[in-house]
Amino acid sequence: MEALAGELDVGMRALEQAQWGEARGCFETVLAAGESARAREGLGQALWFLGHIQEGIESKACAFELYARAGRYDDAARAAVWVSHQHLLSGRASAARGWLARAERELQDMAECEGHGWAAVERARQVADPADRTAHALRAVAIGRRVHASDLEIFALSVAGRARVEAGHTEDGLLLLEEALAGAAGGRVTNVHTLAEAYCNLIIASTSTGDWVRATEWCEQVDAFARAHDTAPLFGTCRGVHADVLLATGHWLEAEQALETSLETHARFVPEMAQPSVASLAELRIRQGRLDDAELLLAGREETPSALRVLALLRMAQGRHAAAVTLLERAVRPGTGGVVATGRLLADLVDARLAVADLAGARGAAGDLADLGEQSGIRLVVARSELAASRVARAGNHAEDATEHARVALTAFEALAMPLEVAEARLELARALALTPGAASGVAVDEAVAARVLFRQLGADRYVRAVDDFLRELDRPAPGGVHHPGPLTRREQEVLELVAQGFSNARVAATLVITEKTAGHHVSHILAKLGVKNRTEAAAYVTRQR
Repeated sequence: MEALAGELDVGMRALEQAQWGEARGCFETVLAAGESARAREGLGQALWFLGHIQEGIESKACAFELYARAGRYDDAARAAVWVSHQHLLSGRASAARGWLARAERELQDMAECEGHGWAAVERARQVADPADRTAHALRAVAIGRRVHASDLEIFALSVAGRARVEAGHTEDGLLLLEEALAGAAGGRVTNVHTLAEAYCNLIIASTSTGDWVRATEWCEQVDAFARAHDTAPLFGTCRGVHADVLLATGHWLEAEQALETSLETHARFVPEMAQPSVASLAELRIRQGRLDDAELLLAGREETPSALRVLALLRMAQGRHAAAVTLLERAVRPGTGGVVATGRLLADLVDARLAVADLAGARGAAGDLADLGEQSGIRLVVARSELAASRVARAGNHAEDATEHARVALTAFEALAMPLEVAEARLELARALALTPGAASGVAVDEAVAARVLFRQLGADRYVRAVDDFLRELDRPAPGGVHHPGPLTRREQEVLELVAQGFSNARVAATLVITEKTAGHHVSHILAKLGVKNRTEAAAYVTRQR
C-alpha cells in the first residue's frame, strides 16, 4: 500500500508538470491493484490532455461516484463540476445541468468548503447573463480566498474577468484577468487546467475588445505551450481563437490554415467543440464569395447566436434579405452574449433591415448599437455603431451626417488595424460623398478605388464586385489591369521560388516535404494573391521583382 501511495504521488506530480503519459502510467498502476478515487480523477485529467476525451470523462465520473460513496463530498463536487463542464463544451446542455445539480446536491448539507466554490464557478459558466456570471464567479473567488484554495481563486478570477469584459466593463475585467494570469504564471496553481483557463479567457477578452496585439501575444504563448506539452484539445481551441485574430487583422490565408488545423484537431478529439471554428471558416468563405462552400459548412449548425449570425450573412450574400432579418432577430436575445457579440449582431441587423427597406427598424437597431457603444466605451462597438449610423443616415438621404459618421468609423477602424472594416468604411464614405453633387463625386471615386485596393489585397472578391457596381453607378469604369498583391507568407515565397524554377506541384511537394495537395493549394493562393493567370506569369513576376 505504501508503494502504491508513492506511485499516486508521482502521478500527481507528473500532472502538475504536464507529463501526461507518465501520469497516466502511474495512475493505471495504482488502479490495477484496486479502485482509488484519487487515481481515477488523476487518470481522467491525463487522458483528457492526451486527447482521449470520452475516456477521461468516464474516469472522472467514476471518481465522483467513489468520492461520494466514501463521504468525501467536497472532492465529489469538484469531480462532478469538471464532468459538467465537459458536457457543456460538447453541446450537451441538459447533461451539463444534471451534473452540476449532482455537485450541488452533494454539498447541500455541508459547511462552506472548496466544493461550493467550484460549483459557483460552473454555475457562472452556465448562466447566460454576464452580470449573473460575474456574481457567481466573484462568490467563488471569495470562497477560494477564505479556504486558501489558490486554484479555485485564480480560476474564478479569470471567469469573473471575462464576464466583466463581456458586460462592457473593460478595464475592471482586464484587471481581473491579468491578476489571474499573474497568479497562475507565478506558480500559485497546481492544475494545468487553471493556467489554460486563465490564458484562454484573457485571449478571448482581448479579441472581444479589439486588442489584437495583446491577443496575438497570448495566442502565441498558449500555442507554444500546447505544442510543447502535447495538449491536443487545448491546441485545437487555441488555433480557433487565433484564427479569429488573424481574420480581424487581415491575415486571411494564415487564418484559413489555423482554422483547418483547429478543425482537424477537433475532428480527432472533440468533434462537438468544432462549431466556433466552423462558423469562422464559413464567414471567411462568405467574404471570399465562396457561398456554396459556406452553405455546406453551415448545414449542421447549432442554434447559437454566432451560428445564426453567420447564416444570416450568407443569406444576405445570396440576396435573401428577409430571411437574414429573421435569423438576426432570433439571434439578438436580451440577456445573452456579451457587449461585443451583441454589437456585432446589431450592426448586421441594421444592414439586413436596410436591405428590406425597413428604415425605421434599421434606425432602431442603430440606436440600440449606439447606446451599447456609449455605455461600454469599447472602441470596436463604437466603431461599428458609427458605420451603422452612416448607413442609416445615407438611406435617409442625410448626406452630411452620413459622411461625418463614415469618417469617424474609418478613423476608428484604422486605429484598430482591421483592414476589412477599414475598406467597408471607405466604401461607405464614398457612397455618402456621392450624395453630394459637384466636387465630392470625384473624391467619392477616389475613396471607392482605395477601398477596392484593400478588398483585392484581402481576397474579398464579393466586396470588390460591390465597389465595381458602385463605380458603374457613377459612370466610372472599375480599374482594370492593376492588381495590388497581398503579402505572401514565408511558405508561399518558398513555393513561388520553386515554381519560378519550373517545378511541378509534385516536385515542390517532394522538395518541401509536404503533400502534393498542399502544394497545389499554395500555388492557387499565390496566383490569386499576385493576380496572375498561370505559373508562367508567376515566374515572370519573380523575374520582375528581382
